[in-house]
Amino acid sequence: MRTKPKSLIAASLCAAILALTAPAQKPAPQKSVTAVVKNGEPQPPQPVKAVAVSVMLQDVTEARGVTNSQGQTLLDIPAGSVQNSDLRVAIEGAGNLVIYQPAGGQLPALPATILITLLPKGSPALLGSAQIEAMLNRMSLEIASLEKKITAPQAQVNTAQQQEPDLGADIADWAQTNGFSADKVNQQVQQWAQSIQHQSAQATSEQRALAELALKHYASAAQLFSQAKDADQQQLSAEDAQEQAVEAQAKALQAAQQALLDKAQASLRQLLDHAQQAAGADQLNLKYHEATQTLEDAETTAEAEYKKHTGDKGFHELWLQAMGSVAIAQRKEGEIAPAVQSLQLLAQSASEAKTLVQAYDSLGDKGSMASAQQRLGIALMDQAQRAAGNKARPLFDQAVEAFGKALEVYTEADSPQQWAGTQNNLGDALWSEGLRTGGDAALALFDMAVEAFKAALEVRTKADLPQDWARTQISLGNALDDEGDRTNGTRAAALFDDAVQAYRSALEVDTKSNQPQDWALAQMGLGNALEDEGDSATGKTSLELLDQAVSALHNALEIYTKSDLPQNWARTQMNLGIALRKEGDRATGEKKSVLLDEAVQAYQNALLVYTRTDLPQDWARTQNNLGNALDDEGIAASGDKASAFFKEAVQSFQNALEVRSKVDLPQDWAVTQNNLGNALMYLSQHANGDEAADLLRQAVQAFEHALEVDTKAELPRNWAKAQMNLANALMLEGGRDAGAGAISLFDQAAQAYRSTLDVYSKGGLPRDWADAQANLASALLAEGERVTGENSAALLDQARQAFENALEIFTEDVEPATRQTLQLDVLELDLSAGTFADCSRQAALLTDAMLPAEERTIRDVYEFACESGIGNQSAALAMDRALISKPAVLSVGIWDLSGVIQFLSHSPTFAAGRPTWIALFTAVQKGDTAGMTAALRQLEPILQQ
Repeated sequence: MRTKPKSLIAASLCAAILALTAPAQKPAPQKSVTAVVKNGEPQPPQPVKAVAVSVMLQDVTEARGVTNSQGQTLLDIPAGSVQNSDLRVAIEGAGNLVIYQPAGGQLPALPATILITLLPKGSPALLGSAQIEAMLNRMSLEIASLEKKITAPQAQVNTAQQQEPDLGADIADWAQTNGFSADKVNQQVQQWAQSIQHQSAQATSEQRALAELALKHYASAAQLFSQAKDADQQQLSAEDAQEQAVEAQAKALQAAQQALLDKAQASLRQLLDHAQQAAGADQLNLKYHEATQTLEDAETTAEAEYKKHTGDKGFHELWLQAMGSVAIAQRKEGEIAPAVQSLQLLAQSASEAKTLVQAYDSLGDKGSMASAQQRLGIALMDQAQRAAGNKARPLFDQAVEAFGKALEVYTEADSPQQWAGTQNNLGDALWSEGLRTGGDAALALFDMAVEAFKAALEVRTKADLPQDWARTQISLGNALDDEGDRTNGTRAAALFDDAVQAYRSALEVDTKSNQPQDWALAQMGLGNALEDEGDSATGKTSLELLDQAVSALHNALEIYTKSDLPQNWARTQMNLGIALRKEGDRATGEKKSVLLDEAVQAYQNALLVYTRTDLPQDWARTQNNLGNALDDEGIAASGDKASAFFKEAVQSFQNALEVRSKVDLPQDWAVTQNNLGNALMYLSQHANGDEAADLLRQAVQAFEHALEVDTKAELPRNWAKAQMNLANALMLEGGRDAGAGAISLFDQAAQAYRSTLDVYSKGGLPRDWADAQANLASALLAEGERVTGENSAALLDQARQAFENALEIFTEDVEPATRQTLQLDVLELDLSAGTFADCSRQAALLTDAMLPAEERTIRDVYEFACESGIGNQSAALAMDRALISKPAVLSVGIWDLSGVIQFLSHSPTFAAGRPTWIALFTAVQKGDTAGMTAALRQLEPILQQ
């Protein structure tokens, strides 16, 4: 399964939980401060007028004003935000000027006058030590606290996967905003970090931690931040002790007590910040459980402090902030944890979000409530993507409802960016639900997802918000690509073209030099869409598109390296394996073998990162895909080599089932059971006797297991596929049985093939419908050859109609090789039905140029028997001698002639020389050239009579 790339989801605010309904409150008091904005480039600095100045708290605007001719504006800031260390300033409408001072726009405290100095983009001073330190400090805080946009699915995605945390993308964003190349900023950051290391004795502990983080020494960074957190804990404890002493002094010490409360609150805030930073570093090091534990410890401390100061709003808000951070960490850990733990963690995260929604709703805080609805929707999506069968749809529906309620608050007119971000999230939820739905319902969901993404693009324009525009283009490409997967004909081709265009649009903004990770994400999406387009095309066009897909995925691997971004590297290797496998399936000769070998190698590369211990679900998904590629190699090989490939495939599928259990991951379990059944079925064809029979029984059991989950009502296409595979296994069992047992098995196979036509319609899924018709015809033919009288005639008439149905789709222009194979089947049908003249006419239409060598021999043997059946002894004798004189090309296992042999055993037409006729077709089936020639020589005198 290909893992689709996912698009990123916008960051949410840390939410709050309130157990009691609060009474209506008066408007909160405010503090007025003056902001002064100057351009620092000229000397002396000059005022900057008509620019918007905003004071932000956790990305929420607390106050906003526009400067006058003196560069001044008055800002009224809510009193509750005044003491918050996360306040920062932002500027809009300053053209080419960006903030130089305060560094990073950060306000550790709120003065009476905020002095803001601007410099032109690209000014060297913007890369000073203070600016780099401020940038790294803010980014380190955001690693564990900000929501990330969803970057892929499947489940069966494959399922949903998300782009891993990395400072590189944030640094690249900062560089673009401030007028530098990403390489230049990375170079300066590295130099700053190295200088801190060289002067570590003079550096603060926080500077040392940030330097370790910039150098990707994540374990050291986490340790240093944790040490800082522990020091804060000790400081907080000391301040608590002092606070308790001051409390005893009553009114006389109220002022001192308040000062200590403020100081304790600041220490607690710093503790939470350092916990966030430690957790972020752990997440960069893929230590998600450790990150969750760090934040849970911090939340415990925050709760204890709040309980000591239950009337203090500041402690309450900090405790709620800590609880929100834990919920985010639980969700992130849930996305990579083993199945059972994953579901528990995601359920906890969703439960927290629901409580937060209720709390904010009771307070009448619409903005925070909308933010909590966003978080709830994301958590429910993640939970749904790992849920079983009918449990997933209600969760997706709840996620869609949550985003819909957020959109009741966020309007395009009043909150355009939040509205666009929510539309993007809504599109992701609808798209994800479509992946888990079948039929027209899935197409409707994809259509709605596409509309939501297009709505987001009304605000996220290339001119105003180029990076958001590019990311939504990637999401749009995902939805179009998956809708194309479930459509056919010109509609599918148009959807794939639109998906390719969406990814190419994203690449207009996301360049390799400025946005390397987003560029790689778009390249991966482009590769997947080209692979799907190539899979639906035919001939040379198909190979060209698949080759382009492989190239795009190789492009992504230029950025997604094993050393820097191991999980993204592994995910791209997985998608590369899928594209190479599909291209290999369509290639011939040596190139086919090379491509399939490369596909196997790509999956094995992915397994270097996707280990069962660290990433069990990804490991199982890769084992499943590796098994499919090994199956294809076995089909392309022969003899012992083919058998070895099939045995390896069986082992890979069994490995996957160690993680993909029916209880924890039912749909993935069913997919792998289906694949395991196919591998066992292929392997049975390279075995004999009891071993072959046992392998077929195991295959049937695997398909029946798949049908326990893949029901016709819930997953109709998966159900039809499993029915088709089950019928294939029953056909092989029937070929190894005899008498009534074989007839019963062929009848069961025919019923299974016929049932798939309830799902595979000629108008909706023509290729699948044609496959089912062809297989049904083969089952009816096999059964008809083994019975006599009216039953045989009726079955063979049904088989003829099914073959004709299939040939309506498999025309000379569409899969001519399949058409020729079916026409050979019709020759067999004509022989077994006794319509020998039709057989002779059909054989004449299948020229040597149309058929490979081994199928020419089959055609000639059929035609020979039909000429004899007509009674045209002279023509039959001439063909007999021609078959003896020219070298016959035979292959073992290419053609099953057991039905013809059964027909010959009871047909009165071939009573004369019956054993020799049977010996002839038996030798052809076994690939025995000498036996074939001997039988033909024995038939000569019989034909001359």
